[in-house]
This record gives sequence, C-alpha cells and structure tokens, in this order.
Amino acid sequence: MSVRRSLAWTFSGQFIAFVVQFGGLIVVSRLLSPREVGIYAIAMAALGLIQVFTTFGIASFIVREAELPTETLEAAFTVNAILIVSLTLLLAGLSFATGPLLGAPQAGSVLRVVALSNLLAIVNFRPSAMLQREMQFKQLSIISLTNIIVQTSATITFALLGASYMSPAYAALVAGVAVTVLTQIFGRHHIGFRVSLAQWRPITTFGLQMMSVSGVAMITGKLSDLLLGRILGVAALGLYGRASNLSGIIFENLYGTVTRVVFVQLSKDYREGGDWRGTYLRSFAMITAFMWPFLIGLAILSRPVIFILYGAQWLPAALPLSALLVAQFFGVAFGMNWELFVLRGETGRQARYEVARLVLGVPIFVIGCLFSILAAALAKIVDALIGLVLYYPHVRRLAQLDRYAIPKVYRDSGILTVMAVLPALVTMIVYDWSPRTPLPVVAGVGILGIALWFGTIIVMRHPLHDEMLIVWRRFRKTRAVV
Repeated sequence: MSVRRSLAWTFSGQFIAFVVQFGGLIVVSRLLSPREVGIYAIAMAALGLIQVFTTFGIASFIVREAELPTETLEAAFTVNAILIVSLTLLLAGLSFATGPLLGAPQAGSVLRVVALSNLLAIVNFRPSAMLQREMQFKQLSIISLTNIIVQTSATITFALLGASYMSPAYAALVAGVAVTVLTQIFGRHHIGFRVSLAQWRPITTFGLQMMSVSGVAMITGKLSDLLLGRILGVAALGLYGRASNLSGIIFENLYGTVTRVVFVQLSKDYREGGDWRGTYLRSFAMITAFMWPFLIGLAILSRPVIFILYGAQWLPAALPLSALLVAQFFGVAFGMNWELFVLRGETGRQARYEVARLVLGVPIFVIGCLFSILAAALAKIVDALIGLVLYYPHVRRLAQLDRYAIPKVYRDSGILTVMAVLPALVTMIVYDWSPRTPLPVVAGVGILGIALWFGTIIVMRHPLHDEMLIVWRRFRKTRAVV
C-alpha cells in the first residue's frame, strides 16, 4: 500500500475516531468531576511508571528488520509475553498499596482492572505487528476506530450507571476484548503462540535501547502527574489531566497518525536504499504546516473552547491547555526524531538526551507545581525548548539535510501559522479574552482562519498544495469512472 493510500485510510479512520473520542470527552467531563478524573489520572500515572520497564518497542523491531525469519518472530512474541506478564503482576501488587504510595486508595481498583486488560496484548502482538510491517493500514484503521468507539461509548455508559472513576477502566477492558477479536480476524494468517528464545539477544538489545528512550520520556510525563497530584491535590490533577488529555488526543490523532505511516515508509525506503531523505523532509514540511496553525489557533481560543465544550467547572484548565499546546508547537519543531534515531541505530545517543531532559525538566516542573497548574504547564514549554536545542542538530545530521532545509520549513510553516491564527488573535483581543465569546464568533474565526490557510498554501505552492491536487485529480477520476 502506498504512503498516500496508507495516509488516506489512516486519516479517515483516525478522523472519525477523533470526533468520537473528542465528543466522548465532552460528555464524560460533564458526568464526572475533576476529582473523579483525577483519581483515574493518578492510577494511569502509576501505570505509566511501571510500563517504563516494558516499553521495549518490539513491534518496531519487527517493522524495521530487513529479514524476518520465523524464529525471530517467535522470539519477539516470547519476550513481549514475558514483559506483559511481569507488568500485570507489578500492577496487581501496586494496586493494594495505592493509599500510602499515591495518596489515592481508590486508584487501586482502577489498577486491578487495567492489569486484567493488559493481558490481551499478548494475544494481539503477532497479528498486530505483522499488519504494521505489511502496511495494512485499512485493517489497522478499522481496529483503531473500533477501539475508540467501544471505549468511548462504554465509558459514557458506565458513567451514567454511576461507576464514577472506574468508568474508563471498565470501558478499557470491554474495548480490549473487541480489539482482540478484530485483530485475530484481520491478522489470522499471523496468529501463533509458539515460544522461543532463539533470537532473544538482538531483540533484547533493541528493546533496552528503546526502553532507555521512550521509557525515560514516559517517566518524565507520568512522574510529573504523580508529583502534581501529591503537591496540588487530586482535583488539581483532574484539571491538569483534562488539559493534558485534550492536548494529547489532538497530538496523537494528528501528529501520531502521520508519523506512524511515515515511519513504516521510511523503514521501507531505508531497507531498499530508496530516497528516504526526501520522504522525511516532505513529511516534516507537511506536518508542521498543518500542526503549527492548529496548535496555536486552539491555544488562542482555549478559554471559550473549554467553556463551550466542558462548562464552567473546567475553565481553570483553559490556560494550562494553552501552555501545553505551545509546548507541543516546539515539540513538532524537532519532530520525527525518534524515527531517525531508530533507523540509523543511534537509540543509545537519544537515550542520553532523554535522561538530560528528565534531569532538567522534572525539577522545573516541580517548581511550577509549587505555584499553580498553569505554572506547571508553562514548565512543559521549557522542557520542549530544551528538547529542541538538544535534538535539532542531530535531526539535520541523521536526515542528511543541508543547513537551510529545516529553516526553510520553519519559515513556510510560520507564515501559514500567522495567516491562520490572525483572525482568532484579533477576535480574542476585541473580546478581552473572555471565555464567554459567542460560539458563532468562535466558529466564524475558525472558518476564516482555515480559508486564509488554504489560500496561503496555494499562493506559496506548498507541498501540501501538490498533495491536494493529487487527491483532487484522483477524486475526479473516480467520479468519472463511476
């Protein structure tokens, strides 16, 4: 499947998933209080810290390998199963000590249900990893969409039934069963449970390198949540968690969707000796051209957006949301660095940079927590800037780009961002940044910003313009055939 077809399937499924997930977030926010959300959030933070020791990224190993003999696949399944069982046992043990350790005894019930859900990943590993390697993004999109729809609808149902902070945990278990059934159907040719450790050394080496990279990043995020909950309280964590979840949903459904497809294509180009540098630069240009305007535009409109969608009780989450979106803006500026380090076999170097960010970023975040959730969110901007300074020269080196390639992308995407967010900025200044800015006005400036963005893309003849023309021509050709 080509990159365009892969992106088309992935984006279509992810767009529907985003609408469902976003709509569900609105409903759940009106059914659960900040304290209830905070209890679930602190349980997920504890889960994240334990998962650090199981983030081996073995599926990425399978996608990356040029040759994949059966014994390697069996060994990958075995190592993954050992990690999942270990994680489950750790979660079960921690669930009985959440009072003294986390300051939230109720989080133990959440962790016990999550531990049970986690076991399903053993069954899904081989079919799911092979579907990614074979670029079967149609099937993967259906699985992902089913997961979101089932989990969102189940969360709302359990919340209406009075399950409170347990609602997302129960929903995750129900959705996990649905995903397992679909994964086994779509990946039935790859189902296998044979245990082997014949090729465990290269898998473990790769996994330890990946754990040192993604694991450290996970520690930073989850440890930050735990510290905020302990310093400012569970209710404050609920507010911060709502802002963090919303920004995370946006980032995962937009940036994450594209980079998953691009990584598979980069891996294929790299294995086959193709022009993977061109793939990277073109993808990076389109990602920043789309993500930057969206992030900054929403950051500007955060107060009326939070008030309209979630209600007055969640309004204190608006400014932290703006800060987190700005942090993501800088994060995108050194985007797809993980993919480059993995392809070039330099995950050890990246691990050192992530440790540096942890050592510098967490104390800054703690200082912010001593003041407010807004100050804590602003600390994430500092962390993103540290990442930009560390990663920028290596992104250019690993992608083998000249010194002007990335600045040119920044320039073009910056122009698009200014044009897109200008109507929102002017409007919020006129309305004195009021959260009660009328919905028609907010919607109107959004539409105007999109129109200016489209127009600027055409005038600049941005790579996105070429992609739009290709999609339009194929659409017209399809209609002509029909």
